[in-house]
Amino acid sequence: MKLEPKRQDFAWGAMTWLAEGEALGVSVAKMTVKPGAASPAHFHNNCHEVIHLEAGEVSQRCGDAWIIMKPGDTLTAPQGAVHQTRNLGDGEAVLTICYTSGQRHYEEAQV
Repeated sequence: MKLEPKRQDFAWGAMTWLAEGEALGVSVAKMTVKPGAASPAHFHNNCHEVIHLEAGEVSQRCGDAWIIMKPGDTLTAPQGAVHQTRNLGDGEAVLTICYTSGQRHYEEAQV
């Protein structure tokens, strides 16, 4: 089944949804973060999130830790863990994001 990407634009960057839906059991997105910008701190109470950096350099919050990621690095934000992506580079950061749910719950965190 071929799926049509769905793009959402934000002040900090964009999410392009490549696959999602309850029947799929997973969600996959391409995330871009503008130079100097950060996504909101948030968590998912129904899934894990796998974050793979394709281009750029980011600081990735995962719980209380901030981890520097370079292209090729991958990490998993466990279900319920607060996470956030901050672009440290001069160009756009590009990430592939995978969720263990086709309909992930998203909640912004107060940090």
